[in-house]
Amino acid sequence: MSTPLLIVRIAGDRIAVPAERVHSVVELGRIVPVPRAPRYIAGLTTLRSRTLTVIDTACALGVPSSASAEFALVVESDGCGYALLVESVENVETGEPVPCRPDVKLADGWARAAQGLVETESGSLLVIDLETIIAGPPQEEAA
Repeated sequence: MSTPLLIVRIAGDRIAVPAERVHSVVELGRIVPVPRAPRYIAGLTTLRSRTLTVIDTACALGVPSSASAEFALVVESDGCGYALLVESVENVETGEPVPCRPDVKLADGWARAAQGLVETESGSLLVIDLETIIAGPPQEEAA
């Protein structure tokens, strides 16, 4: 059974996220910084009269980003709205994620968020867990 996956770019890498988790893809307006928030929280924004916590996805993964985020994936977790910053959104493809092989070596942040790999028409992609991004980096990195 194939799963719909949204293909996005984070820190220059093409990544797949479960499409059913994404409510919408938007270009964000103003982001208001939140004093004393963890570094991976870019701030707050509003979308259709709803406040969203904006998450710097690359920072949450602990990976350097060379490009600015142009779009955000609007998702919900535990009744709260989040806007996850991504550099670009490509398309929706289908595939069946499989666990990562033990010989696949990923950087720490990617390894922490990896749900598996998927073969799509455009090649192999890492499927990431959005809850891991929302949770942010381990506490010692978040400070």
